[in-house]
Amino acid sequence: MIDAIAFQARARTIDHLGREQIADCPTAISELWKNSYDAYARAVHLHILDGEICTAALVDDGHGMSKHELLNKWLVLGTESKASGIEVPEPDRDGLSVRRRQGQKGIGRLSAAALGPLMLLVSKREQTPFVASMIDWRLFENPFLFLGDIKIPVVEFDSTTELLRLLDQMFDRLMGNIWGDNDDPGRNIRLADAWRKFDKLEECEGKPSTRSAIEDVLIKGGFTDRQLAHWPVWTGERPHGTAMIVADIAFDLRAQLSTGLPVSDEAAAESARDRLTNTLNNFTDPYAGDFIQPDVPKVHGEPVTVSGTTVDFAYGATAWEGALNRTIVSDVQEFATSNLEALEHVVDGWVDAAGVFRGRIKAFGKWLDEEVVIGTTAPMGVRSDSRVGPFGLRLATFEQELKSTTHDSAVHASLLKRSDLSAGFFVFRDGLRVMPYGREDNDFFEIERRRGMHAGREFWSIRRLFGRVALTMEGNPNLKDKAGREGFIDNKAAKVFRDVVENVLRVTARRFFGSDSSIRKQILPQLHADFDRQRAESAQKKLGATRRKNFRKNLDLFLPEIATIRGELEEMVEEARSNRLPEDEQGLLAYRARLEGLRERQSALNLGTAPSNLGALEKSYKEFRSNMGRSSDLVVQLRDSVSVAIDRVKPRSQSEVAHSELSRNASYLHARIRKWAAESRQLLAAESQRLGDLIEARNKAYHAATLPLLNSLDAGAISLSDLLRKLDIEKESQDHENERLFRSYVSTLQSLAENVDLESLVAFTLAENASNKEEIQRLNALAQLGITVEIVSHEIAGFDGAVRDGLKNLPDSVKNTSAYLAIKHGHDSLSERLRFLAPLKLSGERAGQWIGGGEIVKYVKELLESSLHSNGILLEHSDAFDRFQVFDQFARLLPVFINLVNNAIYWVARSDVAERKVVLDVAENRVFVCDNGPGVEPEDVGNLFSLFFTRKLRGGRGVGLYLCRANLAAAGHAIEYITNENMKRLPGANFAIAFNGARYE
Repeated sequence: MIDAIAFQARARTIDHLGREQIADCPTAISELWKNSYDAYARAVHLHILDGEICTAALVDDGHGMSKHELLNKWLVLGTESKASGIEVPEPDRDGLSVRRRQGQKGIGRLSAAALGPLMLLVSKREQTPFVASMIDWRLFENPFLFLGDIKIPVVEFDSTTELLRLLDQMFDRLMGNIWGDNDDPGRNIRLADAWRKFDKLEECEGKPSTRSAIEDVLIKGGFTDRQLAHWPVWTGERPHGTAMIVADIAFDLRAQLSTGLPVSDEAAAESARDRLTNTLNNFTDPYAGDFIQPDVPKVHGEPVTVSGTTVDFAYGATAWEGALNRTIVSDVQEFATSNLEALEHVVDGWVDAAGVFRGRIKAFGKWLDEEVVIGTTAPMGVRSDSRVGPFGLRLATFEQELKSTTHDSAVHASLLKRSDLSAGFFVFRDGLRVMPYGREDNDFFEIERRRGMHAGREFWSIRRLFGRVALTMEGNPNLKDKAGREGFIDNKAAKVFRDVVENVLRVTARRFFGSDSSIRKQILPQLHADFDRQRAESAQKKLGATRRKNFRKNLDLFLPEIATIRGELEEMVEEARSNRLPEDEQGLLAYRARLEGLRERQSALNLGTAPSNLGALEKSYKEFRSNMGRSSDLVVQLRDSVSVAIDRVKPRSQSEVAHSELSRNASYLHARIRKWAAESRQLLAAESQRLGDLIEARNKAYHAATLPLLNSLDAGAISLSDLLRKLDIEKESQDHENERLFRSYVSTLQSLAENVDLESLVAFTLAENASNKEEIQRLNALAQLGITVEIVSHEIAGFDGAVRDGLKNLPDSVKNTSAYLAIKHGHDSLSERLRFLAPLKLSGERAGQWIGGGEIVKYVKELLESSLHSNGILLEHSDAFDRFQVFDQFARLLPVFINLVNNAIYWVARSDVAERKVVLDVAENRVFVCDNGPGVEPEDVGNLFSLFFTRKLRGGRGVGLYLCRANLAAAGHAIEYITNENMKRLPGANFAIAFNGARYE
């Protein structure tokens, strides 16, 4: 006999599916917010309230539920509405466009158990009464209860005033799940037996009684108008919605309140606060929408972006302590599309169904002109259950070191602070965040693992990456969430998706941003040089400002003093002039002591070095110098006069007078030395303390940065090899910073030890710098005129030759006419008088276009044909060069090739080779212009692209190669002279041009 037996579910099944499945409390909140989104809410908000029993209210304005829906959908797990994809009726959408349903399994509501044990659910559908239910999720922790024996109280009411009167009855009915009731005696027996067994089990395991905890909370209650007052449906502002009121809330929620937690829990509370804000911030895609900056290039006339999904859904969380409230989470985006676009490194585009990335790149603050295409490293899945569809990708970052960034110091400092709050690499599906991607503790795309292998090459770092992947449920149905919302189910599609994103991260790092990038190698030296220069200029400005401030202060203080000294000296001079000097020895010595006292007072009035530009201080400074000079003259006159008078009275003991003067002078010098010594010791003590603090901080810095890595090793989150690599990377970084900090100390102290007068050196340097700046400005103004003339002269030469050749080739019958003679005379006159003029660009920026190698060859041959022919030089060009294309301006690009070929003609014509030739070729994605002439001397290579550098004996002004590099750099291209013999195409001069965004077929 075969029995047919149905499954039976214990009550604990609900606990397994709900609280135990969800990753944590913040993730549970995000799931409930998504339920509000599925209910077509325009807004959802979490309110956390203090009290004897702390509570929380999660409220929305979705379409709400009737009693029938609560009983037949909300209280039924895995309902068909989630699985079948039935579209929400238009009246329930509240005027919103159709939303792709986020919930998939019909159990997301059970995550409410992670917020706290006791929940009051209140809902209101338009044109129907309120409906309310009360659940204590701890009932489902009893493994001895059957699910069918737990009864959930449900009530329906019309007025908001009715609910509070019904709460006591709901509490009693809920307590019936512990104490039993009069409806079912058999159930009462099963309940009593189940709780008796559970009490005994918990007692044996040393756990507190769940039954007592439920009774305690239910008896105390905790539901009042205070929680419902935050629900717009309760206040009459909205006609429909749902509220979940939770009592005895979880620690993660209580931690958001600043009171009520013991000091011992503060560290855990801080972690909980960070985790909640980190999880719930950016719940909707902050980077949706197209970039709107007008100077961003477009590919084929269209922006190469995937904007992502913008949703009309407000969210937030607030902590309440009495009437005092504090915002925890807000949908006001602190870092959004416009902020991301402004960063110096940006990747913006999409990945198609074949796994190919297409988009645009900004590197070191400049957008590349061309669309960037990154192919996939492995074939994509073709099976319907493993296929990965298209998705948008938008990410950005900035350089961590100030010396390497294109941002100014203020912006860079702001970005460092924002990294702690807003950085993360998120995944959004239909505009809503997929958990847990974007949290610092999640590295789904293994960014930090690759970075640990080679930080410079791999470049990207979670801690300073801003960005996201934008998916849609329709485009990627195979990327499904785990039951606990701990990421995607690890199926084939998830693996392919991760591989594709990692490939884009890896390729962009190596090609555009990391240490292997040619762009970084080209730009970084100049950035470092600019940084060093700016830092030196800043130090000079700071020092100059300090010196000017001290000078002004001293001038204000000393000007009245020197005027007083001068007045007293004038009085003494008048006394000497009127023969009123003392006539006795003691009187004259006292008179001389008075004079020396004034002289010592004068000597103490040291203003320091005057600023090069006195400005408003000039009048006062002139007055001070006048008084100082006059005082010095008067002192000299009076000293001579007093010395003569002393000799005349013949002192009785000259030795005594001399010793007395010596002692007085020594006392003066000793007093001055003591003053300087005291000031020096005070400054040295302060600086010694600062140096000691710096040494202590730097000694601790390495351990502070690396000890968490040891914890990660112990926890198995990182391998030993990765740890050792990270320790070495951190050591190098710390050593570089320490050298920068302490080298200046050592250098300064060495200078002092060698008696280098740093004060005079600084004063001289500042004065010299100010003088040099003025001279540079004058020379720059003069050079601008000279460069313009040189440029014009250089470019007009070709046109002048073309006109001259044209006139020369006219038939003799034309040459004999008066018109021809007039034209020739006019041309000769213009060539003579306007030798240095040529048509410059008179309008704004000219539009670029695709320029092919074949067009370049044709233009060069037409313009330089006579020169090539007369010198017996063959211009060769490869098929690869003919097929090469670059997007640029004719007026900017073609002069580069004209100049390079013209230079080659000049030098090849002066060589002894049997077959003279110039070659245009393509190799390794670079364009070569080379010849078999004598080449460039090794000592000249460093100056080759410098303005006015030339080795031509005649006709050379040293402008051509400088202009070549300038024209190419204006479009992001780069040129270099090849010195490696293995890379040369011909034995003479070889120039290689790396074109930005060129096509090589």
